[in-house]
Amino acid sequence: MIIMVALTLVIAPLQGSADSFRRDDPDPTTIPLPLMDDDDPAKAVVARVTFASRTQATVDRTSVSLQRAHTHIGDPPILKLSLTDVDGQVIDRMNAWSPLWAYSHGDRERVDIKAGGSGSFIVPFSPALSTMTITDSALNRDVVTVDVKPAIRAFCVSHPSDPDCLESDLSVDAVEPRAPLFAVLGKPVTVTVASTVSNAGPDGPTDARVERTVTAGTGVTVTPDTPETTEVALAVGTPQRLEKTYTVTCTQPGARTLDFTTAVAPERASVIDPQEANNRRTTRLTVDCAVPITINIQPGSTRNPVNLNGAVLPVAALTTRAGEYGNPIAFNATGIDAASLRFASPSVLLLGGGVPEIHSRIHPENSLEPDEVTRDGDTDAVLHFRPRSDALTPTDTSGCVLGRFAGPSGPLSFYGCDSVTIAP
Repeated sequence: MIIMVALTLVIAPLQGSADSFRRDDPDPTTIPLPLMDDDDPAKAVVARVTFASRTQATVDRTSVSLQRAHTHIGDPPILKLSLTDVDGQVIDRMNAWSPLWAYSHGDRERVDIKAGGSGSFIVPFSPALSTMTITDSALNRDVVTVDVKPAIRAFCVSHPSDPDCLESDLSVDAVEPRAPLFAVLGKPVTVTVASTVSNAGPDGPTDARVERTVTAGTGVTVTPDTPETTEVALAVGTPQRLEKTYTVTCTQPGARTLDFTTAVAPERASVIDPQEANNRRTTRLTVDCAVPITINIQPGSTRNPVNLNGAVLPVAALTTRAGEYGNPIAFNATGIDAASLRFASPSVLLLGGGVPEIHSRIHPENSLEPDEVTRDGDTDAVLHFRPRSDALTPTDTSGCVLGRFAGPSGPLSFYGCDSVTIAP
């Protein structure tokens, strides 16, 4: 027997159905399909890393992919990725799966930790990205730090029109050391070096690193002698002048050299400098290291009175042994080149001034020593200078002689001072 059952199906109007549409609602068939952006500018940095153990790994290669990085949300905290910029500031942190962890299938599914393995770590691209540090979370130990700057730089060189890549022609335009006319053995002097750096564009301002170094030749020391790096923001067409001071001390007489070098480079790997040949400049400074000597102004007088309007001023340059009067090097006054002589206050001589020897020659004699009593039997050189008013001022307390003499291996500079009392 067949039993027939009649079912009545009641369908209630649904919200949004045809019965509930207002008459001014658009026809769904007329709504255009959404346009998909197939030119997705998102990029990713990919690092291929081989693990020898949980705590040792090497970087095989790094690159930039034009595909968007997958999300790390939900990744287990096996490894931690720390992304930092060139200043060491953290850009992002995220968890990552370890290539040493692998599923195995047997009587049941489980996870095994392998002795070694390779894997790719894919993170979102950032123009500020510098390094990726991979840390074992459980051990709280850094495994490897990946330098991603070369990969970003290579990408920007190949894709100069990419919106994340910039171009700035940085340059070192000048390295200008300023130093006294001479330095005396064992007496430190100050040298100031001005470096001018600029950005010719087309993009800017650009964060740049300026490194300044100095290399001292033999016979001279310099402090500080370690490189110094300064961060600057270089706007297009607006050069910046950076000054740095050094302390220079001569340890040997004669001409001694110092090489001052300034280099500039973009901080970010995503900034390309098309003309790197002008990013470095070196300027050599030659320092005239003078031999210290002993002089005696107004031999026979302990006060050395000087009338600025007086006549010729006598000054004895004394021949001395090494160590005598504290002078480190022996000095033979008879070898003085009279044409090179200048007399003045220290400040005037350091600026290249001073008055010459009026006779254009030296006067050899056994002069009085600084005690104004002793004559030691050496042949000294008595010199004469005027006008006094061109060499000294009413406030000066020292008078000095600068010149050249015949040294053991060639001409050398010498420098000596004595006290003076400026007479009214």
